[in-house]
Amino acid sequence: MKTVVVTGAGGFIGSHVVETLLSTDTRVIALYRTDPPPLTAPNLQTFPLDLRDESELRAVLRYAAPDAHTVIHTAAMDGNAAFKRDNTALIFDTNLRIGSNVLNCARDRGVENVVLVSSAEASVESDNGYALSKSVVELLAEQYRRQYGMRIFLPRPSNVYGPRDRVHRVIPAMISRIISGQEIEIWGDGSQTRSFVHVRDVVAAILQMVAQNTEDVLTVATRETISILDLARTLCALLDAPERVRLDLTKPTGAPPRALDTTRMYELVSPRPLRQGLRETVSWYRSTPPLAA
Repeated sequence: MKTVVVTGAGGFIGSHVVETLLSTDTRVIALYRTDPPPLTAPNLQTFPLDLRDESELRAVLRYAAPDAHTVIHTAAMDGNAAFKRDNTALIFDTNLRIGSNVLNCARDRGVENVVLVSSAEASVESDNGYALSKSVVELLAEQYRRQYGMRIFLPRPSNVYGPRDRVHRVIPAMISRIISGQEIEIWGDGSQTRSFVHVRDVVAAILQMVAQNTEDVLTVATRETISILDLARTLCALLDAPERVRLDLTKPTGAPPRALDTTRMYELVSPRPLRQGLRETVSWYRSTPPLAA
């Protein structure tokens, strides 16, 4: 039984990583800061800790996971647009520090594989503290590969959605407003298109990336796109709710979508169609309490 350490194990992507690993012959050490993963299993151990404290992480790896085969680092400080705008330095400092701590501790313990879940935002120029932190951690990872010969993987998810997402990204925000009977406000004319990838397909891609060990960086996205207006209409239909959508034509429509190379992604996994994934997501939200404000 291999031992895998997962950081951010109570978070959106992290909890799905833990859940998938628990279905295999894997011992999982789940690290979280505030909320533990909503899972129990004989092969699961959970530890609350602050990854900014390197000594805490070293202690867990030394005593609870001395034989760790892989570390999957999903923890990150993130938030909605307003939070990112108002906390850019805090986000940058936090994500850089915890990324560095994970790399240092994994190197010193001789961990075979390190996965640093990055973001598609890392590949574009930005003054956003979140995007900057992902870019710099990727640069740091490259230096650790060169100097220490570490095997480090950098999956770059784009617009992840699915069950357990409590961050107010576009899909959970829309679902929350539809369920509560509120109007959905869309900036511009709603024609802006986006590509979304289901969280379970993200996890499958990450695990296949490590298993095949053929690339260091992987764009985790799909080829299917949808306009924001059509997304709102689709969610209303799936929730059997009237379309309460207002277009604010005084606001900018937003940046055009970037072309992403998904060739390797589709060689590793077959992402589910968006409508199927949205149906699964809506089903989960219907069975859980309303989104926190």
